[in-house]
Amino acid sequence: MCMLTEAKEELAKALSVAVQVGEQEALASIEYPKNEFGDLASTIAFSLAKAQKRNPVQIANEIEAKIKLPPAFEKAVATGPYLNFFFSKEFFAKIASAAASAKKKLAKKKKEKVLIEFPSVNPNKPWHMGHLRNALLGDSVSRLLEHAGFVVEREDYIDDLGLQVAQSFWGYKNFPEKPPSNEKFDHWLGKQYVKVSAEAEKPEINEQVRKILHEMEKGGSKTSKDARALVEKCVLAQYQTSFAYGIFHDVLIFESDIAHVIFKEGMERIKKSDRIVQETQGKNAGCLVAKMSGAEFEGMENPDKILIRSDGTATYTGKDVIFHLWKAGLLKGDFAYSEFVSQPNGKMAYKSANGGKKMKFGNADILVNVIGMEQSYPQKVVAQVVHMVAEEGKKKPQLVHLAYEHAALPDVKFSGREGTWIGYTADELLAEGIKRAAEKIKPEITGTEREKIASAIASGAIRFSFLKTCADKKIIFEWDRALSMEGDSAPYVIYAHARCGGILEKAAGRTFGKANGYAYSKEEMALLKKILQFDETTSRAAEEYRPHMLCDYLLDLASAFNKFYTTSPILAEGIDENTASARLEIVKATKKKLADGLELLGIKALEKM
Repeated sequence: MCMLTEAKEELAKALSVAVQVGEQEALASIEYPKNEFGDLASTIAFSLAKAQKRNPVQIANEIEAKIKLPPAFEKAVATGPYLNFFFSKEFFAKIASAAASAKKKLAKKKKEKVLIEFPSVNPNKPWHMGHLRNALLGDSVSRLLEHAGFVVEREDYIDDLGLQVAQSFWGYKNFPEKPPSNEKFDHWLGKQYVKVSAEAEKPEINEQVRKILHEMEKGGSKTSKDARALVEKCVLAQYQTSFAYGIFHDVLIFESDIAHVIFKEGMERIKKSDRIVQETQGKNAGCLVAKMSGAEFEGMENPDKILIRSDGTATYTGKDVIFHLWKAGLLKGDFAYSEFVSQPNGKMAYKSANGGKKMKFGNADILVNVIGMEQSYPQKVVAQVVHMVAEEGKKKPQLVHLAYEHAALPDVKFSGREGTWIGYTADELLAEGIKRAAEKIKPEITGTEREKIASAIASGAIRFSFLKTCADKKIIFEWDRALSMEGDSAPYVIYAHARCGGILEKAAGRTFGKANGYAYSKEEMALLKKILQFDETTSRAAEEYRPHMLCDYLLDLASAFNKFYTTSPILAEGIDENTASARLEIVKATKKKLADGLELLGIKALEKM
């Protein structure tokens, strides 16, 4: 249990005894006041006043007089109807000592397994900024969930049976141009797709593309194998982008394998549900239809959803339901897997594959899909239909739609078909960032070290700029803000970490004892309180799938450290050993929390900038 949670629970017990209410009610009344009013506060007097028909101010004064405070607290002060509590000097020292010496550790391991699917980019083009937002959200939420103790499986769905792939394959076979050695394959293929899209409007070309698509769906032919090889080559190129941003996966599931391995069993499972019926008349005659219910479907003209068409083919929703049944371990069939690519994090990414080996993927309790906000309704349908099909008495999986809004540069919109992404890919964004970051690095840092720092700053700046905004808000990416050293950016937080490192490096040759009875200043207490909130913040960010909460926290922590830095000299002449020891411990604690927080966002905590 983290120190803040423990302190809150001890305070709730003390309140419970003092006013004879349940501990949970007392705990629910505890909140954060403004700094000048205390370190924690309680609104319990309001609920008591309502129940007892008394003045809440009088009740608060009575509680102040009789509450027996736990060791973490120095005093209680009634301010109007509020009860404000102040941490003791000993508790502040305990915060600093615990954070400065703590080894990084995950929360207690949970039983639930989380399967998070991202970014699922069509395998015939490079990532643009919209894809990057998806990938960064998926990666950061995965890191937060692992930190919170969940078993996390990072999955990438590859739609290798889409019309876009068939069109790209037609272009690859029929256009004379071949990919040059000096261009990433996904970039080349994406540009070719723009040309193919125009040609595909012609009836004779469209017919050829449809024939290719039919062979891909049927499987087993040379065309289907060659198309799969083209897809995998493109995905490998996309993954070079992924690796450059520090994003990794456990497994890739291909749509062609879904169609050939689990589709038939999935259809049979769907047919067994009482709430999924085969219509006998009307426009849906012969179709397998899910009868939707609930507030989100009420008032709709056509709330029911077709899963299987009258010709026996599945709709997109039907395919998605079958895939989610596999994800949740509700199907007996499973894929075979083979190695796809060895990743820079030392782990292998596997792919579903014909003739591979059996492995333990899927069968998760919580299914998180990182998909745009425009997919909100289909995601609700899939979640409800999966619950309809789930076995009686079996725990139903939790489906989470991690919805996000678009990301763009000012006055730029992206379309794969129209090619408006050209010049604005995730690769080009990073290259531009490295160039700009290199211009800001101190001139005395040269060579390979300069290149590594520029790359880390650029990647971190882009990551933070995308993640600091709540997922349901649009992002307009601006370089001046992303690389700013003045706040609201990764460089601002990274520099605070580097500054901590600089202080500790200068102090390395000096001997300091353990601080004894140190009286912390207002700025020092504010910083320690922010350090204390790290575990609570990361836990909540994981629970709500909101990495922007951690970004806000790190900005506040860096700001609190900068105020401490200007008011609390450590190595200056005239600073006594006890004061220096106490302040150095605060610096160590701050550095650890900044580093841990940045890592959870996938950002490297640099020692120099």
